[in-house]
Amino acid sequence: MRSDMEADRVRFIEIEAQILELERSIFSLRTEQEVVQERLDSYKYPVFTLPNEIISEIFVHFLPTYPDPSPLVGIFSPTTLTHICRRWRGVALATPMLWRAIKLRGPIIPFERQAQIYNLWIRRSGSLPLSVVMLNDRFAISSEMIATLIVHRARWEHLKLCLHSLSYPMIDGPMPLLRHLDLSAKKVFEDVTFHEVPLLRTVILTGFLDARITLPWVQLTSLTLNHVSSGQCVTILQQTTNLVHCHLYLWMYVDSEVFERSNITLLYLESLTFNPLCDPVTESLNCFIVPALRTLEIPESLLDTSSINSLKSFITKSRCSLQNVCITGQRTIHEDSYRMAFPSVPNFSFPGRYIRQTTDDEDSGDESNSDDEHGSE
Repeated sequence: MRSDMEADRVRFIEIEAQILELERSIFSLRTEQEVVQERLDSYKYPVFTLPNEIISEIFVHFLPTYPDPSPLVGIFSPTTLTHICRRWRGVALATPMLWRAIKLRGPIIPFERQAQIYNLWIRRSGSLPLSVVMLNDRFAISSEMIATLIVHRARWEHLKLCLHSLSYPMIDGPMPLLRHLDLSAKKVFEDVTFHEVPLLRTVILTGFLDARITLPWVQLTSLTLNHVSSGQCVTILQQTTNLVHCHLYLWMYVDSEVFERSNITLLYLESLTFNPLCDPVTESLNCFIVPALRTLEIPESLLDTSSINSLKSFITKSRCSLQNVCITGQRTIHEDSYRMAFPSVPNFSFPGRYIRQTTDDEDSGDESNSDDEHGSE
């Protein structure tokens, strides 16, 4: 019994010695840990040393260039920047430029949710001009959604609407900052007039909207007409006397003429582009008088049966000094012929395919040669 007690006392002393040794080791490690932590605390990540103004500028370059919008949600949305850390969230929310370009698109996200995000971004954008894109060509927009959109209509600077139907309340009001309008709708049930848009300079119209849309044509400097009827095209162009750039993608049908037989005088027009897919052979180009024209893009099929003579007649009539000419679509005239006929034009381009046409004499010659070859065999 005595021997067991002595053994326990010895063992107790050994255990106590081991505990003291371990406690000394732990103390030493904790001391070292504190030193290392102090060193870590003294380190500064480069991004955290940047001023908020620089971080804000980096955030702006993270997004598409204004007026192009970023997604409402997802990794490329400005909302992502608010989820990194507390400081970045504060910087993002204090940077109005991150929230001024908004794209609504259905039905990927329910429109009710998109309306909530729209209102949130509008508040975050402060008082900056806005770029608004709405793509919804399948369903009519509810009156509640329209009411949500137009509250801040006075701040719209760039507006793109691709809709199932255009509602007059959407545009019935002043838009003093609007500079760029891109409009497409499958249905327009009533005449629509844009008024109080003093800064509007660029317009893109798609479809048969031109018959029911009234715009301040005279103040426009850039106009694109997509799938617009030829008759209305002339009516519009005769009013856009200050155009600098014009792009025409016309609606064509069998036996149609692109333009009426009347002159369209555009004294300031510098570039003119025609639909490269137009098929009918017409003299549309000779309806224009454009003395300031420098760039022309046109299918050979719109230059009449004698392409070179048609182009010469146009240049003579307009008294323009073309610098860049692009002949699109399939061609029956070789590019060298164009360059020889117009030595004063420094830049010609021919993205289409050249199709060599043979004359009757060439065909008969080929046949006789073929016959001779067979006879010699």
